[in-house]
Amino acid sequence: MLAIHYMPDHIHIFVGLHPSQSIADMVKDIETASTKFINKQSWMPFTFEWQRGYGAFTYSLLHIDRVVKYILNQEKHLKNQ
Repeated sequence: MLAIHYMPDHIHIFVGLHPSQSIADMVKDIETASTKFINKQSWMPFTFEWQRGYGAFTYSLLHIDRVVKYILNQEKHLKNQ
């Protein structure tokens, strides 16, 4: 895990993933584990579910620091748009 930041309606997760690993499998594992955790906490009066679909992007090793900064500054970035 290189960076993670959540907003009320979406989340950004930046991870290092070996090319032989499936992005779909990783997303499924994250969604399954986090759904179980969130619903076990009873934080909401409804059953939490992830929306269908996701976006996945690749970055060069040279840009890791830049992407981490971008993700951690999401609130500032979105306010400027």
